[in-house]
Amino acid sequence: MIITPAILETDPEELKRKVSLIESGTDLLQIDVGDGKFIPTVTVLPRALDDFRPLTAFEVHLMVQRPDRFIADWAHLGATKAIFHIEAEGDVERFIAQCRDLDCDVGVALNPGTSMEDVQPYLDLVDEVMFMGVTPGAQGNPYNPEVEKAIAEFHQAFPAMPLAIDGGVTEKNLTTLHNLGVMRACVGSALWMSANPIVTLEKLRLL
Repeated sequence: MIITPAILETDPEELKRKVSLIESGTDLLQIDVGDGKFIPTVTVLPRALDDFRPLTAFEVHLMVQRPDRFIADWAHLGATKAIFHIEAEGDVERFIAQCRDLDCDVGVALNPGTSMEDVQPYLDLVDEVMFMGVTPGAQGNPYNPEVEKAIAEFHQAFPAMPLAIDGGVTEKNLTTLHNLGVMRACVGSALWMSANPIVTLEKLRLL
C-alpha cells in the first residue's frame, strides 16, 4: 500500500514545518486546499508560501468549488498532480485539459454518498479515483465505513482503475481497504496526532 502524507493547514509557517518534518520519509506529499465554500476551511494559498518548494514531489487535493481557479498557481509552485471533486462546479473535461496543459496528472474524488455513476464518463481521462472516507473539511473528521462498500463495488466494476482513499485511514482499517482494491491511502490526522509522524508513516507502510 502506498501511503501519502496529507497536510491541511491554514498557517503558512505550520505547513512549511510539517512539510520539512515529513518530506524526508516520502516520495510524495498531498497538500489539501480549501476555499471556505466547498469545505468550511480556508487553507494556505501559494502566494503565502513565497518561493517555498518541498524537496519531494507534491500533489494538491482541491476541495474547492472552482478547481479551475486554483490549479495554475499550485502547478507553478511545483504541484505535479491535481485531485478535484466531482461535486465541484465547472466544466470537468475543460479542467482536466487545463491540468494536462500544466503537466499535472489528474485524480477525481468522490464524497461519501456520491454515486460512482457520476465519475464514469471521465474514467478514461483521469489517472486515479479517490474515495473520501470522511466528510471533507478538517483532518480528524469521523470515518464513514460505508465507503468500504462503495470501494468494493467500484473495484469490481472497474478493476483496472487505480483507487485511493483519503480520510479516516488508521492501522485498524488499512489492511481491509487494501484488500478491497485500494492502492494508495492519503493519511493526515493519524500522522499528525501521533508522537512521531515519521515512525507512524513507516509503520503504516509495513502493514
